[in-house]
Amino acid sequence: MNEAIFKRYFTVEEERQLFKTVKGCSDVLAQRDYQCMTLLRQTGLRIGSMSRVTVYEARQALRDKYLQYVSKGNKQGRVFMNKKAQIALRSLLSIRKEMGHPEHPDMPLVMSRKNAGLSIRSYQARMRYWCDRAGLSTGSPHWFRHTLGKRVMQQSTADDPRAIVQGVLNHSDINTSVIYTRPDKEVMELAMEEAS
Repeated sequence: MNEAIFKRYFTVEEERQLFKTVKGCSDVLAQRDYQCMTLLRQTGLRIGSMSRVTVYEARQALRDKYLQYVSKGNKQGRVFMNKKAQIALRSLLSIRKEMGHPEHPDMPLVMSRKNAGLSIRSYQARMRYWCDRAGLSTGSPHWFRHTLGKRVMQQSTADDPRAIVQGVLNHSDINTSVIYTRPDKEVMELAMEEAS
């Protein structure tokens, strides 16, 4: 397994700083970005899946409390919408209206200023922008997926939290979820300090 993957998540403090920075800006694009980040963090969606969510699917998810989406390899997925995810969906629907985008059900939920769905590259660029403003050295939209996996693994009281992570992140193989059992970088740093 790729060792670098265990560094690609936000610590609790990094996450707090990032969200505080974005929330501190009141323009509509910052509001849109904040709600996108919230939805990614709460659901663990891959950015490709997020970019394909339509207005119809968002409204359906608010009714059903589950978001149906297309995942990697055109695999169908379904993720639970907790309260924070539901708030983010409602806010994104309001924001797209505020930005003046048509309400057509087949249109992407998240729109750019150019009246098109926000591209994956644009999500990544916006993330780099916000990480830089928050004083974080790096970060990408995919880090929210890893962050959710780490938090579920840490906080789950299930007999096998890997199975919970597997379900939440829609992994086809439970061995993919094993990476989230690795100690956090903060825990390893503290252990090394204590051992010195």
